Amino acid sequence: MDFKALEYICAISEAKTISQAAKNLFISQPALSQFLSKLERELGTPIFDRSGNMMTLTSAGEILVRDGSKLLLSRNEMLHRVAELSDERAETLRFGVSPFYSKYYLPLLFPYYREHHPNIRLDIVEKNSLELEQLVLDGELDLCFIPAEPMREGLKYQPIYMEEIMIAIPPSHPLNTHAVSSPYGPYLDLELLRNKPFVELIPSLKFSIMCQRILRHFCLSPDVIYQSTSWDTVCMLVAQGVGVGFLPEVLIHKHLREPVFYHISGIDTTRTYSAVHAREKRLSHAALHLISVFQTLLGKG
Repeated sequence: MDFKALEYICAISEAKTISQAAKNLFISQPALSQFLSKLERELGTPIFDRSGNMMTLTSAGEILVRDGSKLLLSRNEMLHRVAELSDERAETLRFGVSPFYSKYYLPLLFPYYREHHPNIRLDIVEKNSLELEQLVLDGELDLCFIPAEPMREGLKYQPIYMEEIMIAIPPSHPLNTHAVSSPYGPYLDLELLRNKPFVELIPSLKFSIMCQRILRHFCLSPDVIYQSTSWDTVCMLVAQGVGVGFLPEVLIHKHLREPVFYHISGIDTTRTYSAVHAREKRLSHAALHLISVFQTLLGKG
């Protein structure tokens, strides 16, 4: 039995009559009737019950339609993928990423991706997470890579990496003597940060919102002495002893001079980094491969 036979059986099952199925398949009714009779003889069992006005599936027919539909779907998916690979035209892939990730990861991404997709032009937009989500919803971007949990209607969030929010302390700060060892690395009790000067991101950013949740959990109201839109700036100010601050673990070893990073005990501080695209949009092979490359880069840190 070939795919054509499965298509004919599924068409008859959906239409309920030979005449309507023949119209849907653009073949003659006698030809479809002859095909069905021949197939049932070959199988040695009826596929349809013809006793009523409508054709209903027999037990054998139900198996053929159920499993045959899966095979047809798999075949169509396979053909779609192959067609994309063999006919990858001069396509433009529009994606968004935060400026920080753009700075550290795009120089690694471009050479590799260009080698595998020489005909794909990458158009990149660098904005914060909330702005990028809106651009995807508006159809201005094919997808974006952001640290975000599923929140916006109409968007699909594909988790690709888990990162931890950590507390950063100046290298010479007395708090370093209070660090506690653990199998996962040193951690610090946030109660020790009460009344300590803080350097943080501006409150409107998603990272800052998560940090505020952590502070509320410990009933802390930090003494904020500096706010910035840049993680790099926060990192450098903490390293210089201006204050303490929350930073993502991906910043570890990204600066020549850097603060000391500690895990935070008593609360889950991980956040999900996701590839985000419109829920109704079918991603191309090039877009799916871009997600795979980003996942590899983030996993390596």
